[in-house]
Amino acid sequence: MRKLPIAITIALMSLSAPAFAQEASVVTTQSIEPAEKPSALHVAMSEVAILRCRAALKLRAEQQKYWPAVAAALRNLSRGPVTEDAVRRAAPAVSPLLATLDDNQRQVAMNFAQRAGFAQYASLF
Repeated sequence: MRKLPIAITIALMSLSAPAFAQEASVVTTQSIEPAEKPSALHVAMSEVAILRCRAALKLRAEQQKYWPAVAAALRNLSRGPVTEDAVRRAAPAVSPLLATLDDNQRQVAMNFAQRAGFAQYASLF
């Protein structure tokens, strides 16, 4: 019984935030009614993916203040279908952090975005 939570944890750790947000939106539109709340597992997986994104970015102290808005935007994106309108609504929350990223952090962010299929929305930022 103890092996199952460990396996779930390992599986969750392998997800990236934007990639999971994209996949979750597909699952959400197909299997969950719009009025229903996401399952506890879905919420937990989103949170782990957001934490992985933050860790990968290695934010400096002056960048930390922008993270709560970015995390909230990623949570919102993971709750519904990822459309241009959804990304457009998230852009104002994400843009201040993006403006402070150095070249390495920007590359990490772009890798997350590309894996999630967000590259087509890069012009919105």
